[in-house]
Amino acid sequence: MPVRINQFNYQWFLVGTLMYLSMLSQAHAVDQKQNYQALSFTLSELLTELNIPHAPTLDSIINASQVWRRKPGQERWELPTLNISKTQKDRAFELLDQLGLVSPARPPNKQYDYALLLGATAPGMKRRLDYLAYWWNQGIRFKRLIFLVGQRPLNPGIDYLDILTRKPDDQNLGQLPFTETEAAIMLHQLAPMPEAMRDMPVEFIDTPRNWRNRLWHRPNTRDTLKQWIKVEPLPGTALVISDQPHGAYQKEVVRQELPVGFSVDLAAGPADPATTLPIYLDALALWLYNLKPFIPSTELTTPSKTLTPPGRH
Repeated sequence: MPVRINQFNYQWFLVGTLMYLSMLSQAHAVDQKQNYQALSFTLSELLTELNIPHAPTLDSIINASQVWRRKPGQERWELPTLNISKTQKDRAFELLDQLGLVSPARPPNKQYDYALLLGATAPGMKRRLDYLAYWWNQGIRFKRLIFLVGQRPLNPGIDYLDILTRKPDDQNLGQLPFTETEAAIMLHQLAPMPEAMRDMPVEFIDTPRNWRNRLWHRPNTRDTLKQWIKVEPLPGTALVISDQPHGAYQKEVVRQELPVGFSVDLAAGPADPATTLPIYLDALALWLYNLKPFIPSTELTTPSKTLTPPGRH
């Protein structure tokens, strides 16, 4: 028997639904505002701890943080050490942990359409592949593995791995890899992982270098994503495979570059113990640089000097 809907009640149902959605929107706006306030406070404390001048606005704080960025053509491992005390260094790491750049990030879901393994040094890619294999053993599944890599020539000093060294008695190994992409291909073949994971469809996005300002520049995360998008992947769920302190920056860039219809999660392994404070600060500055265009201008210019520290009331 058909159910009759009273028009008066239906109108009130619509009004109630709109009010509820409006409340959700306002709550989201409040949460975002609180997030920006917490971000401003923590960043301001970090800048002050490391003697970096800044005004009490998020805009000034982000601009001031760019002093930690690498110079054009400079690699992370070439960053100079900071002349600071052990107390300053320890406090800096505490604040970086509050910002989400130290502790590992676990995948929030079990099933994904894509696992996006981001390029790095050969040891870095090996760590990320090991981390993905760990989560596979914990029940995380994906349909395709995408290596977002490029034509960066390998550096014998920082890209050396025993597993990539050709052994005379192994006829399956050819010449040593010359580029990051070639190293990724070999790692996928040789690194220990569950065979079911190795058998999943895999793509290597071989992104070219580019010539700017009389220098060859290796492709960065955004470049590799643009290269992948050229093959028109179907929208779906994507799990970014990274490690700290690069997870926040790389997830943000992936989120910005992927077309509508994609959703993005992050699995970030622990940082290499040899990762220095300047590398953390470079990753932070890069994340903020890419995040800034998406922060409302009102939040960028609101003075933050009277903010209550997170957790204090």
